[in-house]
Amino acid sequence: MNKYYPSSKEKKLKNMFDHIAKKYDFINHILSFGIDFIWRRKAIHLLYKFSEKKNIKILDLATGTGDLAILLAHKFKHAYITGLDPSDKMLKIAEKKIKRNFFEERIQTIKGYSQYIPFKNDTFDIVTIAFGIRNFQYIHSSMKEIYRILKTSGILVILEFSSPSNYWIKKIYYFYFHFVKKIGNFISKNHFAYNYLKESIFSFPYYNQKMNKFLKYHKFDPIYMQKLTFGIVSIYLVKKKEKKLILKTFN
Repeated sequence: MNKYYPSSKEKKLKNMFDHIAKKYDFINHILSFGIDFIWRRKAIHLLYKFSEKKNIKILDLATGTGDLAILLAHKFKHAYITGLDPSDKMLKIAEKKIKRNFFEERIQTIKGYSQYIPFKNDTFDIVTIAFGIRNFQYIHSSMKEIYRILKTSGILVILEFSSPSNYWIKKIYYFYFHFVKKIGNFISKNHFAYNYLKESIFSFPYYNQKMNKFLKYHKFDPIYMQKLTFGIVSIYLVKKKEKKLILKTFN
């Protein structure tokens, strides 16, 4: 496959994550009060109910520091997991965590971008994305790549922030992310990073029912959707549509 050359926007985002990598886990767990672990575990629990259990290959896109990949390895005892992310420094932290958990033989990490996944067609049984899809700079190209590398009837699970429907919860949600931006900027000393976090969440166009329509557009059939924590986070489980056989008749 040809080498992929990231755009200037992708390089800027990659540099941002490189800069905050050492403090990324600490800030996330503090600002979410540790509930981000619960969200990830819930997503994996739901995935486990609907998927195959043995001899499967899982691709964790935007793997970051590897939290989801490691949880997947704990839950799926006979799975081989690849964590893909553009940030070198985030991946270095992920690799240290993988070694601490003795998963070197079952989890590999590679540097890469979601719109150019360096694997052959129909390679993976499952693709996971936790809090990463809103960072995809070329989301339609990324979805085509996910579809390409997933096996027929393979499962895609997305865990992402969403928009609460309750008026007062939404008000608290907006206030909370204003607080997150201030604290994140103070701890990380990177004003762009946590300004970007807030803007990326509120500007992402595919939440709730719009996400379902978006996924159907890209040839994925819905399996299950669940809102968590008053609707501030949602889990979407979908599967790659089975290819229809085209029968030709000859006169």
